[in-house]
Amino acid sequence: MIMKSSGKPVFGDAKESQIWAWGAVPGGEGSESLRLLPGQTVFVMVQSGAVIIGPETGALARIEAGQMAILNSPGDTTTMLTENHTELLIVGMRRELLAGMMKPFRPGLDKRMRDIVFEGSDSEVIEKPLGRVVMERVIPAFTSPIVSGAARSFWYESQVKELIAITCFPAAEGEDEFFCSRQKRLSIARVAKAKAILKQHVDEPFDLQRLAAEVGCSPFYLSRTFSSTMGMTISQYVRKLRIETAAELIVSGQCNVSEAAVEVGYQSLSHFSKAFQQVKGCLPSKYEAA
Repeated sequence: MIMKSSGKPVFGDAKESQIWAWGAVPGGEGSESLRLLPGQTVFVMVQSGAVIIGPETGALARIEAGQMAILNSPGDTTTMLTENHTELLIVGMRRELLAGMMKPFRPGLDKRMRDIVFEGSDSEVIEKPLGRVVMERVIPAFTSPIVSGAARSFWYESQVKELIAITCFPAAEGEDEFFCSRQKRLSIARVAKAKAILKQHVDEPFDLQRLAAEVGCSPFYLSRTFSSTMGMTISQYVRKLRIETAAELIVSGQCNVSEAAVEVGYQSLSHFSKAFQQVKGCLPSKYEAA
């Protein structure tokens, strides 16, 4: 199985490690091929873009943004191609290791997952929604570990077990409702934290990757959650925040128009004036004179 995309190993080596992870982000530099050995089970989590999986003679599955797939790497040549601007995380492990780990829990596994783990089916592909808990907790845990050094391996193994627990067992009755209410609270908290960070650094260039890392979730998840909660994109919010801050500086007499523009991160006065007019409905010079 070969993947061609702009990405890099997150941890481990797909050719040598029992457990490994590989990630790709939009706009990544370079292109790297990932060859998977037969006998591996992979979890493909697509946050944006799309992935086409299948042998050279035809597609086995197409995984869209917001979806995940669980499958075994077959013995023949299979290609996994990502479209442009794809953001994804792949977690893989030797199927023998997974089978040994899951043997005590075999009766409770999803039936299709039992076929993949214990029967070694190469044609079975489980597709399901990515889920907020995976986007909010699991993917950031892989891509932004909170430990370093020797603890990293132990950390990643624990995250693999959490991924399996979340995705490979049938949901208990009432569990979906619990997750929905809990995730809604966490979403609101993350948006509030993002707003506080943006306000604190209103004069600095906006960096979605850095903001998402500080908040503790993926850029895709943060963008979607922020837009649904605030009714505007993060970029629109940043512009509004900067202009509102500049307006306060102008009205209070602390800064003139040029100084206010610099204080909120605008290096071009013309760009500042255009943004100000879009938000406030008048030029900053008129606002200053009012």
